[in-house]
Amino acid sequence: MYHIRKHLEKIKHDSYANVPEDFGVGGIDCSLGINPFGIPEGVVQKAKTLSVDLINHYPHGDAKLKSAIMEYWNDNTLLNIKQIELAGGSIDAITKINKMFIDNGTAVLGIGPQFPDLGMDVEVMGGVYETVDMSLNNGKFDGKRFSDKVERRHAFCYIDNPNNPTGQIIPIEIIADIAKKVAKMGVCVIVDEAYGDFMDKENSAVNLLDTFDNVMVLKSFSKGFGMAGMRVGYTVGHVKLMDVYRKVSVPFCVSGMGAVLAMEALKDDEFLAESRRKIAEVKEKIIESTDLLGNLETSMTVPIMTLIHPDRDIDLYEKFLSVKVLTVPGDSFEGLGKNCVRFRIGPDAEALIERIKQI
Repeated sequence: MYHIRKHLEKIKHDSYANVPEDFGVGGIDCSLGINPFGIPEGVVQKAKTLSVDLINHYPHGDAKLKSAIMEYWNDNTLLNIKQIELAGGSIDAITKINKMFIDNGTAVLGIGPQFPDLGMDVEVMGGVYETVDMSLNNGKFDGKRFSDKVERRHAFCYIDNPNNPTGQIIPIEIIADIAKKVAKMGVCVIVDEAYGDFMDKENSAVNLLDTFDNVMVLKSFSKGFGMAGMRVGYTVGHVKLMDVYRKVSVPFCVSGMGAVLAMEALKDDEFLAESRRKIAEVKEKIIESTDLLGNLETSMTVPIMTLIHPDRDIDLYEKFLSVKVLTVPGDSFEGLGKNCVRFRIGPDAEALIERIKQI
């Protein structure tokens, strides 16, 4: 038979990103985590002027985009261009992180619930993904409990901030305490900030890079900037770690169009601030309207949250489908059951509240 890696026979890779194409007319999509309020107007206008050369030629705007990223963070921390590498969204950065660290049997520590594709990719690479259950205390992240579980055998520990699927923001002080503790064991901290633009820049782990050489941060333009279709992201970390990261990266991982539009997006901090304000307004209304459904710990400026039905036998995903609202099944995430869903708010609070009341 073909020389396919044997351990892949045991791997089940079932990402929640598989959205049904036949969802239908009149439905409200509250599944994948895009910005419910669109994209910056500057990006819209820039897209109308793009040259066909960006399609015909290989992209060559990496240095310009990296410089724009440096300028974007300039008020918070001074980045060196060697600390930045581009990626095709944060999921691409995750696969490169795993290529850096994972040998057969390598252990990685994450939490439950959390973005599941990282753990699946660890296992695809032949590693072992372990989790710390954070479902206690309404799902609130416990930094001490997490860091107490980190051991020298772990290649790295993985934290998404804000958390996916709960939408809770973890204070940067907690991330710093974890980084300090595990550095003594030779363990790195990978902070996935795919939803990071829905929190203040001051809370980003990018601000920790001057202090810690064991921290790497994954960023994306897919969520806050609303550019999921462009597949643009980047990784920042200590120069020594990024030198290794470059060994497992590939050229041209970001398209020419993606790079140009990402540079335009970085000019519009006000768009993010306004998005966070609108999200908080809609999210608060939805939470206040849910008499039956509860929710795990969440932060108001992040568009996703975990809704819970009190009856564990209820398939909440199917309940939402019955009122033509598409969500993400809770059992896609470690530690959650079928009575949960990950729910992304939409721009129209009243329309969503009306359908939630039918449940």
